[in-house]
Parts: sequence; C-alpha cells; structure tokens
Amino acid sequence: MNPTTHRSPGRAAARALAAMSLAAASFLAPTGAHAADAAGSGLDSATETAVAEETVHEASDASNTQADNAAITDATTTVTTDAATDNADSADTTDATVTTDAAADNAATTATTDAATDNAEATATDATAMASAATDAATASGTGGVTTCNVMRTPPDGTTATLNRGHADIFDLTSDAAGALTLRIKEDATGSGVLREPEQTLLAIPASTLTQIPDGVSQTTGAPAAAYLLGQSGDNQATVLWPGWDTLGIAAGGYDAARFHITYSGPADGRIYAFTSSFAEGLKAVTADGSYDLAPGGDDIDQPYAAHKHVNWLFTRAGRYTLTVQASAWTPGNTGTANAVAPTRTYTIDVADEATCLAEAGLTPGGNGNPAAPAPGVNPGSTDAQSGAGQSGADGDSTPDTTDRSASDTGAGANDPAQTSGTGLGAGSSGGADTTYGVTTSGTTTSGARTTTSSGERCIPTRVTREATGTKSAAPASSQAPANTARTTLTVSVGEGASGNATEGHFDLGPAIENGSLVARIKDDRTQPAQWVDPSTLTFALGEAARITAPADLGFVATAGSSVWLIPSAQIAGVPWLGLNSQREEIVTGTTGGVQFTLDAVEGPGRVAVFNAGALGSGVGEHVFDGPGSSYTLGPNTHAHQNWVFTAPGTYTLTISMRVTPTGAALTGSGYGSSGEVTATGALGTSSRPMASQVVGRTASGKDCDLSLAITGADTIPLAVVSLTWALTGAACVWVSSIGRRRNVRAFS
Repeated sequence: MNPTTHRSPGRAAARALAAMSLAAASFLAPTGAHAADAAGSGLDSATETAVAEETVHEASDASNTQADNAAITDATTTVTTDAATDNADSADTTDATVTTDAAADNAATTATTDAATDNAEATATDATAMASAATDAATASGTGGVTTCNVMRTPPDGTTATLNRGHADIFDLTSDAAGALTLRIKEDATGSGVLREPEQTLLAIPASTLTQIPDGVSQTTGAPAAAYLLGQSGDNQATVLWPGWDTLGIAAGGYDAARFHITYSGPADGRIYAFTSSFAEGLKAVTADGSYDLAPGGDDIDQPYAAHKHVNWLFTRAGRYTLTVQASAWTPGNTGTANAVAPTRTYTIDVADEATCLAEAGLTPGGNGNPAAPAPGVNPGSTDAQSGAGQSGADGDSTPDTTDRSASDTGAGANDPAQTSGTGLGAGSSGGADTTYGVTTSGTTTSGARTTTSSGERCIPTRVTREATGTKSAAPASSQAPANTARTTLTVSVGEGASGNATEGHFDLGPAIENGSLVARIKDDRTQPAQWVDPSTLTFALGEAARITAPADLGFVATAGSSVWLIPSAQIAGVPWLGLNSQREEIVTGTTGGVQFTLDAVEGPGRVAVFNAGALGSGVGEHVFDGPGSSYTLGPNTHAHQNWVFTAPGTYTLTISMRVTPTGAALTGSGYGSSGEVTATGALGTSSRPMASQVVGRTASGKDCDLSLAITGADTIPLAVVSLTWALTGAACVWVSSIGRRRNVRAFS
C-alpha cells in the first residue's frame, strides 16, 4: 500500500486534531487583540481635547473662507483665540494676527488679517454685496427672527465657550437664602458642575444627530419624519450634547415648583419639540398646555417639584435658534402668582452647520428645502450611526435584545471607552424566586467565578447584618480586595408597603477615590450641594408609583401583562431615579477609559434586569445587567440613567462591583473578602454595640469561605483551562499518530 495515496486513519485523525488546535488558537488570538484594543482606546480617550474650549467672536471678518467656516462650526472642536481678536475688526491700520490654540488637534490654520486688506474687501463690487444681501434675505427666519444661515460662521458677540458634547443642565435654576433666583448653565463637560452664563455660551448640535423619528412618535407628537435629536437617555453624550434642567437648587429659597417661559426665533419652519418617553408614562409632553412642541411666540415648561430632568429635544431645521428664557418659582401650596422671577436670559443654539442650513433652505445645488434623510433606525452619535447600521427596524421601533453581548459581537465600538457597552448572559440568566447568585467577572461565566471549597461547595457572596465588635466597627475595606476594584451592595424594597430612606429624587452610583482606595459611592442630589454617600446607608423604596404592567417588550424578564416595578430612565415623582456615574473629579482626572460595572450577585424574590432605553427613550435598548456576571462599561466623565426592572414584591440585594484603570499607581480595592467591608447600619444590637452590615463568603450549607478567590480565580482559571486543553490536544495527537505508525508498519510487513 502506498502511504502517500492511502493515508492511515490515525494520521488523518491527527491532522484533524492539529486543525482543531489551530482553530482554537485563531479563536483565542482575537480575544487578546480585543483586550489590547480596549487598553489602547483608553489611552486614546485620555488624550482627547476638551469638549468646550474658549472661543472669540470676530464680528465682521469679510475674509472668511469656506474652510474657515467648517473649522468654526465643527461639532467636535471649537476655536480658542486670544482676547485681542475682538479688536481685529476695528479701523486700526496695524496688522492683527489671530492664532488658534486648537490648530494642533484640528489642523485649524492661523489667520492673519490686516486692516488694509479688510478695507479693500469692504470696497468690493456692489454686485457681491447685493448677492450677499439677497442670500441673507432668502434665509431669514420665517418665525420673525433675524436668524440666517451665514450667521453660523461666527459665535454671537461675547461668546466665551462652545458646548458641543457632554452633560449640561442648560436651565440650572437656583435660589439664595433670601429667595433671589438665578438662571445659568451648569455643565460637566469641562469640569464638575462648571457654571456658565447663557449669553456667553454657544450650544452646538452636530449634523450627525439627524434621526429618523419612529412613526408612532411622529403621529402622537406631530414631529416630522426626520429631525435633529438630543435624546433623553444621554447614551451618546461622549459625542453629543445632553441638555436638561435642574431645579434642585431652588429649595434654598423655600421654593418647590418652577416654570420656564420660552420664546425663540430660528430658521424658516424651524420648530423645537420637548417631551419624555418611558415605560411608566409613555410619551408625555412637558409643556403646561400639553403640546409636544414649543410655540415660537411663547410656551411654558412646568417643573412641579424640585428635580434634575432630561427630555427628548427635537429641532426640525438646521440653523441658529435664539431662545429667550424667564424662570419663575413658587413656594409649596401657592397656586397663584409666582413668588419670584429670575432675570431673563438669552440662549443660542446652532443646529448642524451653515452648509446644511443652506441646503435645507434650497439655496445650494442639490438642496431641496428638507433635511437629508437619515439611515433608517439610526441613533445619532452612536457607533451604529457612524457605520449606517442601526439596532431598530425600519420604522424605528426597538426590539428586545436578548442575545449575549461581548466584544466580538458588538463591533469596534465595544472597545471604545467613549461609547457605552454591555456584556450580558442573555434572557433567562436570572434564576427563580429567592435564588442566591454567584460571582463572575467581565461578563463571562466560568467555574472559577464561584470558588469551589475543599468540600466541593461554591463560595457565594452573602450580605449579613450582625452586632459588631469594636474591631469590626472600625474595620477598613478588606485587604484581599482586587486592586482598582470596589464592590458595594444596593438594597431595594419593592411592592405595596415598600419602605426605605430613598423614596424619590436623583441618585448616581459610581466609584470614588478616598485615601488611595477605590470605594463605591452614591451621589445623593436631594440636598444641595449633592452628597456622595456610602450605598449601604440607603434603601431604595419602589411603591405604587413604580408599578407598571409589563409590555411585550419586557418579555425577556417578565410575562407580558404582569405587574413589575420600574425605576425608569426618565425621572418621575414618587420613584427614586437611580443612574450610573463616572464623573467624580478624581475619577475623571486620575483614571483612563470608562468604568466597568459588574452585577456580581442578586438576592431577592424575583428577577432583575437593567437596560438602556431605546430610541427616543422608548422600548428596550442596550442591555446593561441581564443577571449575575453581566457587565457594562460606562464611558469616561459620564452619567446616565437606565431602566431597572424588578418582577416581584419583596426585598432585593444587588451586589455590584466597579473597576477602573488608574493613570498612576494601583488603587487599593474595597468591599471584598471574607472579612468584608463593615458598614454601620445605624441601629444598636442587644449588647448596645452598633449593628454592622458586610458581604462575606458563604457556601450553600452556610460555611465560611474565602470570597476573594472567587474574583482572583476567575482571572486565572481561563488560562489554566486553555493550557490544559492544549496539553490534552497534544497528547491526543501523539497517541493517534503512534497508532497510525503501528498500522503502517503492519501494512508493510
């Protein structure tokens, strides 16, 4: 027998096993590549330029070129100049040089302007001047304003900053102790709670926010089929402005309710819409008269209780909008005239750019007087929007996403810390009633996630409350905690008779750095200034105001038609508004990339799911937590609100860890280990010592176990499994090959 013609079965099997080994290697290699990409993208994000940079207004620079216009109106970078630029348009005959600080990042050129040239251009042909005047007249606002497309070339006089992305409470209303009201802008894009005067701030909305509006939303609100959208969820705030309002500060003057009276001018046929959308309330207008759009001649937005709120904003046309806003406040019980009125403020909002504005006005070749049609179902500013692939259907309706998520199936954006990304276990990963779940890391389920003890039982994180000894009362976080990681526990009381000390108001869960340790904190906005508190000191209560009938969209976690309790992505009265946060100042300046949140364990009578809202705040968007082990990365300098669903009444305990990447030395972790992080509950035990709460390791039979191994082991087990797989594969190849050789020997004998 010719072995080159008739290969032995053993040799064929060996080749098959070798091919399997190569396939395994090709499968594992991308995992490492994704990890490297994630690390690289984190470094890239740390070098990004500031969102809002100082700007200056050149009032009548006739030498502007189209390239200059594009640089000025670029949605991601604004131009910073010396204050001396304000004198560049004067009659002085000396030369003036304007140098942009942003040139290194955006290839912005240095413009040199001398007064003599300006004077020569000022005496250009009458035909040119007449053409310019005709263009101005043709693009004048149909709403009675003076807005034109070409005014977008430069910011308004006195502008010192342009905000084009990030969180901003554009109507930040506060009161002093004497009751005097102040209306300003408070933004977190360039710092934490930076206050700006509206007249000195340009709000810029990029053309990429043009979005197809779902048919159902258009029919209910009257909005056009496409509009420039700033969504209420803020899921794209890394690249787009996330505007809202905040009236929490009026409590200092004894007020609780507020009103914003808004008039505006803008491009021809340009209208502004403002409304919310949620599972709890559906589509809801925020105006006093119940209209979804703001009338240019004047409309009121009422805020009946002190709140921090975000809504969906739609702008129907590209161009410059000028808003005049007057805020008023009422004391509790007053149903008559406002007790106080703030001075009127002026806001300027540029939507898209001059070229888009002219095209929509039909004044450029190919312009048809309408906004360009966006890709169906594309959400603005998202990775999908940039690639032209959306998660929604052609009609914009969202469908529940019940698939597992990982870096390999969410595309390049999954490794971009400027985007939020989630990895989940998919539908059905949560267990039944009164189930205690184990720990996993990074959204993967491995046998190392819950450490097996010497008796073969799993080590499960379990919160216990007991009377503390003097040592335990003062015990610091466990030294066994993984570096750069903090763990905490949220307690949620659900159903009729739910009780707790957090029944409504704005809360953000996020990491903080204290004394070189990473710790979990909740930003509690119920007092001003806000306080960052230990999460274990709060119990969130979800009563009747949080109960809804589950729609079909929640089929991945609840039966349609059943009662569930919801913390919605939009704030409503009587329900605590819980979100995630990466905006502590030391986190912004001392870490790189986003914050990875992992749901380590859940204890409670039902199931829990956390997800982002879909388009325009409705439907189910990206899944955040589907069950224990699911992870979600929140972008840097971000805070966002999700939907939290609980399917049965009772008390839930959610163990959540958060991990950061420090720019310097590693941070001491907290909240892990069999010794746990001890937190006083505020009550006293039978021996008059403080009652303390801590997360400890327990087996199903109640035995103590070392919980820290459940985390560190999860990082090493996969490598051990891979090594063992390779070893077994190699041994099998040798064994099968030897069988083949023996058969060949017998064949020739």
